[in-house]
Amino acid sequence: MKPSTADNRRFGPGFWRLWTATTVSGLGDGIRIFALSVYAATLTSDPVHVSLVAVAGQLPWVLVGPFSGTLVDMVDRWRMLWICDAARSAVLGCFVLAILTGRADIAVVVVTAFLLSAVETMADNLSQAVVPDVAGSRSLDSANSKLLTGRLVTMEFLGAPVGTALFVVAHLLPFGLATFCFAASTVLILGARPGGATVPRARVTLRGVGSRTAEGVAWLWRHRVLRSVCAMVALLNAAVLAVLAVAVLYALHVLHVSETVYGLLLLVIAVGGLLGLLVSERLVVKLGRGRTLQLALALCPPAFVVGGLASHPLAAAVALALVGTGVALVNVVTTTLRQVLVPPERFGQVSGAYRLVVNGLSPLGGLGGGLLADRLGLRAPFFAAAVLLAVCAVASLTLLSDRALDASPQEADEPGPHGPSGLPAAETASP
Repeated sequence: MKPSTADNRRFGPGFWRLWTATTVSGLGDGIRIFALSVYAATLTSDPVHVSLVAVAGQLPWVLVGPFSGTLVDMVDRWRMLWICDAARSAVLGCFVLAILTGRADIAVVVVTAFLLSAVETMADNLSQAVVPDVAGSRSLDSANSKLLTGRLVTMEFLGAPVGTALFVVAHLLPFGLATFCFAASTVLILGARPGGATVPRARVTLRGVGSRTAEGVAWLWRHRVLRSVCAMVALLNAAVLAVLAVAVLYALHVLHVSETVYGLLLLVIAVGGLLGLLVSERLVVKLGRGRTLQLALALCPPAFVVGGLASHPLAAAVALALVGTGVALVNVVTTTLRQVLVPPERFGQVSGAYRLVVNGLSPLGGLGGGLLADRLGLRAPFFAAAVLLAVCAVASLTLLSDRALDASPQEADEPGPHGPSGLPAAETASP
């Protein structure tokens, strides 16, 4: 395919406002995720109790995610997106009040993590569903890469250091700033809707949501490639969360670093994620989406082994930066695959089913990581994650090859909008 020039490749109206909103909300997420885990560690040193915060942050993808995904196809997506940010701002505001009144115990932390994630199940589906509205003449790979890069920079690079600095001053400060970030994102989204965006006219009923959710699950199950992608990403998420659920305890009690240094170590790990996002477009063009996914999965097992064996904090952080690279590559490629392969009118319900599986295993991974750490030591989750992802990397050689992706139909019984295969070749990245 002949490369397109920068002159005739433009993002559509509203893209950069959406980018700014997701970047600002990413800062809020980065601060609150870090601050919730560290706040939990100040309340208890029990690995199981601390891991419950991570589990609570993933459980809504099982209990709420499939239904919120279906609602994405039935509501005004742009309006609901700003409502979600407003709701997250309200939840965090209540948590700040709980800290001020001395009622923010471990149970309140767990409930707060659950509520924020419950809203996020819809917000994430919405933010991905509206990307085609503002991608313009740029490729979806390019649009997704830009959005994910902006969010990662604020969430991973700024979230932990800013959260650390504020946490040292006062425990409530990082949560107050996160509350403001979601409020600012609400205002930005209000003006981001492009003129041509369509508004679904479906009537929202419990029966309708239930039946459409079941249709999304059935559609995903019939789609051979997306079914395989879904299973691989689910296992990747479970393995990563098994480690992240006890990461703060691992840093404090095995690597013997302070809370401030822990935040800096997260920054090193985030470098790997940023690298993955920056090179994703070119890797997809050079290797294809299938081989890019295979490479991403192959990076993780040796990284987890090194991280589990390391005694020096920098060595552990650099090793896990490779995991960040792999996860970032997987996120870009799989998001684009769903946007391309799933019909727009089904995107929400299929994404809800996809995330049910992808994130449904995560609570089990987080709980498993906590139990392994409690019984076998804080290094054990690293080695368990390495074994699991080594199996995934081998399986991907057949299930996620470029040939398998190119032969993928859009649905079991219908041709896709992009031709018989339903999957266009990766578009050439802009220089």
